[in-house]
Amino acid sequence: MENKSVKPNQVIISCFLAGCLEMYDFAIFGLLATVIHKKYFSFMSSDNSLVIAYALFAVGFVCRPVGSIIFGYIGDIYGRKTALVTSVSIMGIASLSMCLMPSYESIGVVSCYLIALARIMQGISLGGEFSGGIIYAIEHSNKSKHGLIGSSVVAGCSVGILLATIVSFIVQSETTPEYSWRFAFFLGFGLSIIGFFIRQKLTETPEFLTNKESITKVPLLTGFREYTLESITTMLIAAAGGSNLYFVVVYVPVYLKGVTGLDLTYLPMITTMVLISLSSFWGWKSDQIGRSKLVVVGVTLNAIYILIMLPLATINPSFLSITLIIAVHAILFSIINGTTNVFAVELFPVKCRYSCYAFCHSIGMGLIGGTTPMVAALITKHSNYPNFVLGLYISILTLLAGIFVGFTIRKKKKNKVFKSINLNEIDGQRNKINAKYLELPVVQAQQR
Repeated sequence: MENKSVKPNQVIISCFLAGCLEMYDFAIFGLLATVIHKKYFSFMSSDNSLVIAYALFAVGFVCRPVGSIIFGYIGDIYGRKTALVTSVSIMGIASLSMCLMPSYESIGVVSCYLIALARIMQGISLGGEFSGGIIYAIEHSNKSKHGLIGSSVVAGCSVGILLATIVSFIVQSETTPEYSWRFAFFLGFGLSIIGFFIRQKLTETPEFLTNKESITKVPLLTGFREYTLESITTMLIAAAGGSNLYFVVVYVPVYLKGVTGLDLTYLPMITTMVLISLSSFWGWKSDQIGRSKLVVVGVTLNAIYILIMLPLATINPSFLSITLIIAVHAILFSIINGTTNVFAVELFPVKCRYSCYAFCHSIGMGLIGGTTPMVAALITKHSNYPNFVLGLYISILTLLAGIFVGFTIRKKKKNKVFKSINLNEIDGQRNKINAKYLELPVVQAQQR
Protein backbone atom coordinates (compact mmCIF):
# COMPACT_ATOMS: atom_id res chain seq x y z
CA MET A 1 0.00 0.00 0.00
CA GLU A 2 1.24 3.43 -0.95
CA ASN A 3 1.58 5.90 1.88
CA LYS A 4 3.72 8.61 0.42
CA SER A 5 2.47 12.15 0.78
CA VAL A 6 1.51 13.93 -2.39
CA LYS A 7 1.73 17.64 -2.97
CA PRO A 8 -1.57 19.32 -3.94
CA ASN A 9 0.19 21.25 -6.72
CA GLN A 10 1.29 18.00 -8.37
CA VAL A 11 -2.28 16.72 -8.36
CA ILE A 12 -3.66 19.96 -9.79
CA ILE A 13 -1.02 20.10 -12.55
CA SER A 14 -1.52 16.47 -13.46
CA CYS A 15 -5.29 16.78 -13.65
CA PHE A 16 -5.14 20.11 -15.46
CA LEU A 17 -2.92 18.44 -18.06
CA ALA A 18 -5.40 15.57 -18.31
CA GLY A 19 -8.14 17.96 -19.40
CA CYS A 20 -5.83 19.99 -21.64
CA LEU A 21 -4.41 16.88 -23.30
CA GLU A 22 -7.84 15.36 -23.87
CA MET A 23 -9.33 18.33 -25.68
CA TYR A 24 -6.15 19.33 -27.52
CA ASP A 25 -5.62 15.92 -29.12
CA PHE A 26 -9.33 15.49 -29.71
CA ALA A 27 -9.82 18.94 -31.28
CA ILE A 28 -6.61 19.15 -33.31
CA PHE A 29 -7.66 16.23 -35.49
CA GLY A 30 -10.92 17.96 -36.42
CA LEU A 31 -9.25 21.34 -36.96
CA LEU A 32 -6.71 19.72 -39.30
CA ALA A 33 -9.31 17.60 -41.12
CA THR A 34 -8.91 19.57 -44.34
CA VAL A 35 -5.12 19.08 -44.27
CA ILE A 36 -5.49 15.36 -43.59
CA HIS A 37 -7.95 14.93 -46.43
CA LYS A 38 -5.59 16.70 -48.85
CA LYS A 39 -2.60 14.62 -47.77
CA TYR A 40 -4.18 11.19 -47.47
CA PHE A 41 -7.55 11.12 -49.21
CA SER A 42 -6.84 13.08 -52.38
CA PHE A 43 -7.46 9.96 -54.49
CA MET A 44 -11.17 10.37 -53.71
CA SER A 45 -13.47 13.11 -54.92
CA SER A 46 -13.17 16.28 -52.85
CA ASP A 47 -16.60 15.86 -51.25
CA ASN A 48 -16.10 12.21 -50.31
CA SER A 49 -12.59 12.71 -48.99
CA LEU A 50 -13.67 15.52 -46.67
CA VAL A 51 -16.59 13.44 -45.43
CA ILE A 52 -14.19 10.58 -44.67
CA ALA A 53 -11.86 12.94 -42.81
CA TYR A 54 -14.73 14.20 -40.63
CA ALA A 55 -15.97 10.62 -40.19
CA LEU A 56 -12.57 9.74 -38.72
CA PHE A 57 -13.00 12.69 -36.36
CA ALA A 58 -16.38 11.23 -35.32
CA VAL A 59 -14.75 7.85 -34.62
CA GLY A 60 -13.34 9.44 -31.48
CA PHE A 61 -16.87 9.96 -30.14
CA VAL A 62 -17.88 6.38 -30.96
CA CYS A 63 -14.79 4.84 -29.34
CA ARG A 64 -14.98 7.03 -26.26
CA PRO A 65 -17.62 4.88 -24.45
CA VAL A 66 -15.53 1.79 -25.26
CA GLY A 67 -12.53 3.43 -23.63
CA SER A 68 -14.61 4.43 -20.62
CA ILE A 69 -15.56 0.78 -20.05
CA ILE A 70 -11.93 -0.35 -20.33
CA PHE A 71 -10.36 2.35 -18.18
CA GLY A 72 -13.30 2.47 -15.79
CA TYR A 73 -12.68 -1.18 -15.01
CA ILE A 74 -8.91 -0.64 -14.66
CA GLY A 75 -9.47 2.41 -12.45
CA ASP A 76 -11.91 0.67 -10.10
CA ILE A 77 -10.06 -2.66 -9.89
CA TYR A 78 -6.36 -1.75 -10.16
CA GLY A 79 -6.37 1.91 -9.18
CA ARG A 80 -6.88 5.42 -10.53
CA LYS A 81 -3.17 6.00 -11.06
CA THR A 82 -2.79 2.84 -13.16
CA ALA A 83 -5.68 3.86 -15.41
CA LEU A 84 -4.38 7.39 -15.93
CA VAL A 85 -0.81 6.31 -16.66
CA THR A 86 -2.06 3.74 -19.18
CA SER A 87 -4.48 6.12 -20.91
CA VAL A 88 -1.93 8.91 -21.29
CA SER A 89 0.55 6.40 -22.75
CA ILE A 90 -1.93 5.29 -25.40
CA MET A 91 -2.74 8.90 -26.24
CA GLY A 92 0.95 9.67 -26.64
CA ILE A 93 1.48 6.70 -28.98
CA ALA A 94 -1.51 7.78 -31.10
CA SER A 95 -0.26 11.37 -31.37
CA LEU A 96 3.27 10.26 -32.25
CA SER A 97 1.83 7.91 -34.89
CA MET A 98 0.02 10.81 -36.56
CA CYS A 99 3.19 12.90 -36.44
CA LEU A 100 5.26 10.17 -38.13
CA MET A 101 2.54 8.86 -40.45
CA PRO A 102 4.04 7.90 -43.86
CA SER A 103 2.61 9.81 -46.80
CA TYR A 104 0.02 8.36 -49.15
CA GLU A 105 2.62 8.45 -51.92
CA SER A 106 4.89 6.18 -49.83
CA ILE A 107 2.56 3.38 -48.71
CA GLY A 108 -0.69 4.07 -50.52
CA VAL A 109 -4.09 3.34 -49.00
CA VAL A 110 -2.47 1.63 -45.98
CA SER A 111 -1.83 5.11 -44.57
CA CYS A 112 -5.60 5.71 -44.46
CA TYR A 113 -6.12 2.61 -42.34
CA LEU A 114 -3.27 3.64 -40.04
CA ILE A 115 -4.90 7.04 -39.52
CA ALA A 116 -8.17 5.32 -38.62
CA LEU A 117 -6.31 3.10 -36.15
CA ALA A 118 -4.62 6.12 -34.54
CA ARG A 119 -8.00 7.85 -34.21
CA ILE A 120 -9.50 4.74 -32.59
CA MET A 121 -6.63 4.72 -30.08
CA GLN A 122 -7.27 8.39 -29.31
CA GLY A 123 -10.97 7.77 -28.76
CA ILE A 124 -10.34 4.84 -26.44
CA SER A 125 -7.78 6.83 -24.46
CA LEU A 126 -10.15 9.78 -24.12
CA GLY A 127 -12.70 7.51 -22.49
CA GLY A 128 -10.48 7.34 -19.42
CA GLU A 129 -8.54 10.61 -19.48
CA PHE A 130 -11.12 13.27 -18.60
CA SER A 131 -13.13 11.21 -16.11
CA GLY A 132 -10.02 9.78 -14.47
CA GLY A 133 -8.48 13.23 -14.10
CA ILE A 134 -11.49 14.63 -12.23
CA ILE A 135 -11.85 11.55 -10.03
CA TYR A 136 -8.14 11.51 -9.18
CA ALA A 137 -8.23 15.21 -8.33
CA ILE A 138 -11.28 14.92 -6.10
CA GLU A 139 -10.10 11.82 -4.24
CA HIS A 140 -6.78 13.47 -3.47
CA SER A 141 -8.33 16.66 -2.09
CA ASN A 142 -10.26 17.75 0.96
CA LYS A 143 -14.04 17.61 0.48
CA SER A 144 -14.28 21.36 1.09
CA LYS A 145 -12.16 21.92 -2.06
CA HIS A 146 -13.71 19.36 -4.43
CA GLY A 147 -15.29 22.02 -6.60
CA LEU A 148 -12.15 24.11 -7.02
CA ILE A 149 -9.82 21.16 -7.62
CA GLY A 150 -12.22 19.26 -9.90
CA SER A 151 -13.01 22.31 -12.01
CA SER A 152 -9.28 22.71 -12.73
CA VAL A 153 -9.60 19.67 -15.02
CA VAL A 154 -12.52 21.33 -16.82
CA ALA A 155 -10.53 24.55 -17.19
CA GLY A 156 -7.73 22.46 -18.66
CA CYS A 157 -10.15 21.21 -21.34
CA SER A 158 -10.89 24.79 -22.39
CA VAL A 159 -7.17 25.56 -22.51
CA GLY A 160 -6.73 22.48 -24.72
CA ILE A 161 -9.36 23.74 -27.18
CA LEU A 162 -7.76 27.18 -27.23
CA LEU A 163 -4.29 25.70 -27.75
CA ALA A 164 -5.55 23.47 -30.58
CA THR A 165 -7.19 26.45 -32.27
CA ILE A 166 -4.01 28.55 -32.10
CA VAL A 167 -1.72 25.71 -33.22
CA SER A 168 -3.97 24.72 -36.14
CA PHE A 169 -4.07 28.33 -37.31
CA ILE A 170 -0.27 28.59 -37.19
CA VAL A 171 0.54 25.30 -38.94
CA GLN A 172 -1.98 26.00 -41.73
CA SER A 173 -0.63 29.49 -42.38
CA GLU A 174 0.75 30.15 -45.84
CA THR A 175 4.06 31.24 -44.32
CA THR A 176 4.76 27.86 -42.65
CA PRO A 177 6.26 24.83 -44.41
CA GLU A 178 3.91 22.25 -45.92
CA TYR A 179 4.82 19.61 -43.33
CA SER A 180 4.11 21.90 -40.36
CA TRP A 181 0.84 20.08 -39.53
CA ARG A 182 2.95 17.19 -38.17
CA PHE A 183 4.27 19.45 -35.39
CA ALA A 184 0.70 19.88 -34.11
CA PHE A 185 0.56 16.16 -33.33
CA PHE A 186 4.11 16.20 -32.00
CA LEU A 187 3.00 18.80 -29.46
CA GLY A 188 0.26 16.42 -28.35
CA PHE A 189 2.90 13.72 -27.93
CA GLY A 190 4.97 16.12 -25.84
CA LEU A 191 2.01 16.84 -23.56
CA SER A 192 1.53 13.09 -23.13
CA ILE A 193 5.19 12.61 -22.14
CA ILE A 194 4.92 15.37 -19.53
CA GLY A 195 1.68 13.90 -18.21
CA PHE A 196 3.21 10.41 -18.07
CA PHE A 197 6.20 11.39 -15.94
CA ILE A 198 4.11 13.55 -13.60
CA ARG A 199 1.64 10.73 -13.02
CA GLN A 200 4.38 8.16 -12.50
CA LYS A 201 5.53 10.13 -9.47
CA LEU A 202 2.06 10.51 -7.96
CA THR A 203 0.54 8.13 -5.41
CA GLU A 204 -2.74 6.27 -5.50
CA THR A 205 -5.71 8.15 -4.05
CA PRO A 206 -6.37 7.64 -0.32
CA GLU A 207 -10.08 6.95 -0.96
CA PHE A 208 -9.31 4.09 -3.34
CA LEU A 209 -6.80 2.52 -0.94
CA THR A 210 -9.22 2.82 1.98
CA ASN A 211 -12.16 1.29 0.08
CA LYS A 212 -10.24 -1.22 -2.00
CA GLU A 213 -11.83 -4.21 -0.25
CA SER A 214 -15.36 -3.05 -1.20
CA ILE A 215 -14.68 -3.16 -4.97
CA THR A 216 -16.93 -5.62 -6.82
CA LYS A 217 -15.94 -7.86 -9.74
CA VAL A 218 -17.90 -5.84 -12.31
CA PRO A 219 -18.15 -2.27 -10.93
CA LEU A 220 -20.11 -0.89 -13.91
CA LEU A 221 -22.96 -3.41 -13.54
CA THR A 222 -23.00 -2.95 -9.78
CA GLY A 223 -23.23 0.80 -10.22
CA PHE A 224 -26.06 0.61 -12.75
CA ARG A 225 -28.02 -1.73 -10.50
CA GLU A 226 -27.56 0.20 -7.25
CA TYR A 227 -27.31 3.76 -8.62
CA THR A 228 -29.67 3.81 -11.60
CA LEU A 229 -31.00 7.32 -10.98
CA GLU A 230 -27.50 8.70 -10.50
CA SER A 231 -26.34 7.04 -13.74
CA ILE A 232 -29.20 8.52 -15.78
CA THR A 233 -28.62 11.94 -14.21
CA THR A 234 -24.92 11.83 -15.11
CA MET A 235 -25.71 10.95 -18.75
CA LEU A 236 -28.21 13.83 -19.00
CA ILE A 237 -25.84 16.31 -17.32
CA ALA A 238 -23.11 15.40 -19.81
CA ALA A 239 -25.60 15.58 -22.70
CA ALA A 240 -26.71 19.06 -21.61
CA GLY A 241 -23.12 20.25 -21.28
CA GLY A 242 -22.04 18.71 -24.58
CA SER A 243 -25.04 19.98 -26.53
CA ASN A 244 -24.56 23.55 -25.27
CA LEU A 245 -20.81 23.48 -25.95
CA TYR A 246 -20.80 21.89 -29.42
CA PHE A 247 -23.87 23.87 -30.53
CA VAL A 248 -22.35 27.25 -29.71
CA VAL A 249 -18.72 26.48 -30.58
CA VAL A 250 -19.20 24.34 -33.71
CA TYR A 251 -22.59 25.12 -35.25
CA VAL A 252 -23.67 28.65 -34.26
CA PRO A 253 -20.80 30.49 -36.04
CA VAL A 254 -21.60 28.68 -39.29
CA TYR A 255 -25.36 29.17 -38.88
CA LEU A 256 -25.15 32.88 -38.06
CA LYS A 257 -22.73 33.47 -40.92
CA GLY A 258 -25.33 32.03 -43.30
CA VAL A 259 -28.11 34.15 -41.78
CA THR A 260 -26.24 37.44 -41.29
CA GLY A 261 -23.41 37.24 -43.82
CA LEU A 262 -20.87 38.14 -41.11
CA ASP A 263 -17.60 36.26 -40.64
CA LEU A 264 -17.93 34.94 -37.09
CA THR A 265 -15.07 32.46 -36.92
CA TYR A 266 -13.79 34.24 -33.80
CA LEU A 267 -16.84 33.26 -31.70
CA PRO A 268 -15.43 29.93 -30.41
CA MET A 269 -12.47 31.88 -29.06
CA ILE A 270 -14.86 34.09 -27.04
CA THR A 271 -16.57 31.08 -25.49
CA THR A 272 -13.27 29.36 -24.75
CA MET A 273 -11.73 32.40 -23.06
CA VAL A 274 -14.79 32.88 -20.83
CA LEU A 275 -14.77 29.21 -19.82
CA ILE A 276 -11.08 29.35 -18.95
CA SER A 277 -11.67 32.44 -16.84
CA LEU A 278 -14.83 31.43 -14.97
CA SER A 279 -15.11 27.63 -14.72
CA SER A 280 -12.74 27.36 -11.75
CA PHE A 281 -14.46 30.35 -10.12
CA TRP A 282 -17.81 28.57 -10.15
CA GLY A 283 -16.16 25.38 -8.93
CA TRP A 284 -14.73 27.33 -5.98
CA LYS A 285 -18.06 29.05 -5.42
CA SER A 286 -19.84 25.69 -5.29
CA ASP A 287 -17.62 24.76 -2.36
CA GLN A 288 -18.84 27.88 -0.56
CA ILE A 289 -22.61 27.86 -1.17
CA GLY A 290 -23.31 24.27 -2.18
CA ARG A 291 -22.89 22.37 -5.43
CA SER A 292 -26.56 21.43 -5.82
CA LYS A 293 -27.77 25.02 -5.69
CA LEU A 294 -25.36 26.21 -8.37
CA VAL A 295 -26.10 23.24 -10.63
CA VAL A 296 -29.84 23.98 -10.51
CA VAL A 297 -29.28 27.70 -11.10
CA GLY A 298 -26.87 27.09 -13.99
CA VAL A 299 -29.11 24.56 -15.74
CA THR A 300 -32.20 26.75 -15.38
CA LEU A 301 -30.55 29.94 -16.63
CA ASN A 302 -28.99 28.13 -19.61
CA ALA A 303 -32.28 26.49 -20.57
CA ILE A 304 -34.04 29.86 -20.60
CA TYR A 305 -31.31 31.86 -22.34
CA ILE A 306 -30.67 29.37 -25.14
CA LEU A 307 -34.31 29.82 -26.23
CA ILE A 308 -33.84 33.53 -26.90
CA MET A 309 -30.17 33.56 -27.94
CA LEU A 310 -30.59 33.05 -31.71
CA PRO A 311 -33.65 35.34 -32.05
CA LEU A 312 -31.69 38.06 -30.25
CA ALA A 313 -28.63 37.51 -32.48
CA THR A 314 -30.65 37.83 -35.70
CA ILE A 315 -32.87 40.83 -34.86
CA ASN A 316 -30.30 43.50 -35.67
CA PRO A 317 -27.05 41.60 -36.22
CA SER A 318 -23.65 43.22 -35.83
CA PHE A 319 -20.23 42.04 -34.68
CA LEU A 320 -20.68 43.79 -31.31
CA SER A 321 -24.22 42.57 -30.59
CA ILE A 322 -23.50 38.95 -31.54
CA THR A 323 -20.26 38.96 -29.53
CA LEU A 324 -22.11 40.18 -26.43
CA ILE A 325 -24.92 37.64 -26.91
CA ILE A 326 -22.47 34.74 -27.21
CA ALA A 327 -20.42 36.04 -24.27
CA VAL A 328 -23.53 36.04 -22.06
CA HIS A 329 -24.19 32.41 -22.99
CA ALA A 330 -20.57 31.54 -22.22
CA ILE A 331 -20.87 33.16 -18.77
CA LEU A 332 -24.05 31.21 -17.99
CA PHE A 333 -22.62 28.00 -19.43
CA SER A 334 -19.50 28.37 -17.29
CA ILE A 335 -21.72 27.71 -14.25
CA ILE A 336 -22.62 24.30 -15.69
CA ASN A 337 -19.08 23.72 -16.89
CA GLY A 338 -17.54 24.40 -13.50
CA THR A 339 -19.98 22.50 -11.26
CA THR A 340 -21.83 19.62 -12.93
CA ASN A 341 -18.87 17.28 -13.45
CA VAL A 342 -17.88 17.37 -9.79
CA PHE A 343 -21.54 17.05 -8.80
CA ALA A 344 -21.85 13.90 -10.93
CA VAL A 345 -18.62 12.32 -9.64
CA GLU A 346 -19.80 12.77 -6.05
CA LEU A 347 -23.00 10.82 -6.81
CA PHE A 348 -21.13 7.50 -6.95
CA PRO A 349 -19.27 5.63 -4.20
CA VAL A 350 -15.61 4.72 -4.62
CA LYS A 351 -16.37 1.08 -5.46
CA CYS A 352 -17.91 1.94 -8.86
CA ARG A 353 -17.12 5.63 -9.32
CA TYR A 354 -14.64 5.43 -12.18
CA SER A 355 -16.67 2.90 -14.23
CA CYS A 356 -20.05 4.57 -13.80
CA TYR A 357 -19.00 8.19 -14.20
CA ALA A 358 -16.67 7.55 -17.15
CA PHE A 359 -19.23 5.51 -19.10
CA CYS A 360 -22.23 7.75 -18.37
CA HIS A 361 -20.25 10.89 -19.16
CA SER A 362 -18.97 9.41 -22.43
CA ILE A 363 -22.47 8.44 -23.56
CA GLY A 364 -23.95 11.84 -22.74
CA MET A 365 -21.09 14.00 -23.95
CA GLY A 366 -20.11 11.95 -26.99
CA LEU A 367 -23.18 10.27 -28.44
CA ILE A 368 -25.72 12.97 -27.51
CA GLY A 369 -23.70 16.16 -27.14
CA GLY A 370 -21.32 15.26 -29.97
CA THR A 371 -24.16 14.75 -32.46
CA THR A 372 -25.68 18.18 -31.72
CA PRO A 373 -24.16 19.94 -34.79
CA MET A 374 -25.55 17.21 -37.05
CA VAL A 375 -29.01 17.41 -35.45
CA ALA A 376 -28.90 21.20 -35.64
CA ALA A 377 -28.10 21.04 -39.36
CA LEU A 378 -31.09 18.75 -39.93
CA ILE A 379 -33.37 21.09 -37.96
CA THR A 380 -32.19 24.07 -39.98
CA LYS A 381 -32.82 22.20 -43.21
CA HIS A 382 -36.34 21.01 -42.41
CA SER A 383 -37.76 23.65 -40.05
CA ASN A 384 -39.52 26.86 -41.03
CA TYR A 385 -38.58 28.44 -37.71
CA PRO A 386 -34.99 27.30 -37.08
CA ASN A 387 -34.14 30.12 -34.64
CA PHE A 388 -36.79 28.90 -32.23
CA VAL A 389 -36.58 25.13 -32.85
CA LEU A 390 -32.79 25.02 -32.49
CA GLY A 391 -32.98 26.76 -29.12
CA LEU A 392 -35.91 24.57 -28.08
CA TYR A 393 -33.92 21.39 -28.78
CA ILE A 394 -30.97 22.48 -26.61
CA SER A 395 -33.32 23.86 -23.96
CA ILE A 396 -35.22 20.56 -23.65
CA LEU A 397 -31.99 18.60 -23.21
CA THR A 398 -30.84 21.07 -20.56
CA LEU A 399 -34.18 21.09 -18.70
CA LEU A 400 -34.35 17.30 -18.76
CA ALA A 401 -30.96 17.22 -17.05
CA GLY A 402 -32.25 19.75 -14.51
CA ILE A 403 -35.30 17.62 -13.71
CA PHE A 404 -33.19 14.55 -12.98
CA VAL A 405 -30.75 16.64 -10.96
CA GLY A 406 -33.76 17.61 -8.84
CA PHE A 407 -34.74 13.95 -8.39
CA THR A 408 -31.18 13.11 -7.39
CA ILE A 409 -30.95 15.97 -4.89
CA ARG A 410 -34.23 14.81 -3.33
CA LYS A 411 -32.89 11.26 -3.02
CA LYS A 412 -29.67 12.53 -1.41
CA LYS A 413 -31.67 14.51 1.16
CA LYS A 414 -33.76 11.45 2.05
CA ASN A 415 -30.61 9.38 2.49
CA LYS A 416 -29.11 12.04 4.75
CA VAL A 417 -32.24 12.09 6.92
CA PHE A 418 -32.16 8.32 7.20
CA LYS A 419 -28.46 8.28 8.09
CA SER A 420 -28.94 11.03 10.66
CA ILE A 421 -31.25 8.78 12.71
CA ASN A 422 -29.31 7.46 15.68
CA LEU A 423 -29.80 3.70 15.65
CA ASN A 424 -28.38 3.42 19.14
CA GLU A 425 -31.13 5.69 20.46
CA ILE A 426 -33.74 3.53 18.72
CA ASP A 427 -32.28 0.40 20.32
CA GLY A 428 -32.26 2.12 23.69
CA GLN A 429 -35.93 3.12 23.45
CA ARG A 430 -36.86 -0.39 22.33
CA ASN A 431 -35.05 -1.90 25.32
CA LYS A 432 -36.87 0.45 27.72
CA ILE A 433 -40.23 -0.52 26.22
CA ASN A 434 -39.40 -4.22 26.46
CA ALA A 435 -38.29 -3.80 30.10
CA LYS A 436 -41.52 -1.99 30.93
CA TYR A 437 -43.66 -4.78 29.55
CA LEU A 438 -41.58 -7.39 31.38
CA GLU A 439 -42.10 -5.58 34.68
CA LEU A 440 -45.85 -5.17 34.15
CA PRO A 441 -46.98 -8.63 35.44
CA VAL A 442 -44.93 -8.18 38.64
CA VAL A 443 -46.54 -4.81 39.36
CA GLN A 444 -50.03 -6.22 38.75
CA ALA A 445 -49.36 -9.13 41.12
CA GLN A 446 -48.24 -6.78 43.90
CA GLN A 447 -51.40 -4.66 43.49
CA ARG A 448 -53.59 -7.78 43.90
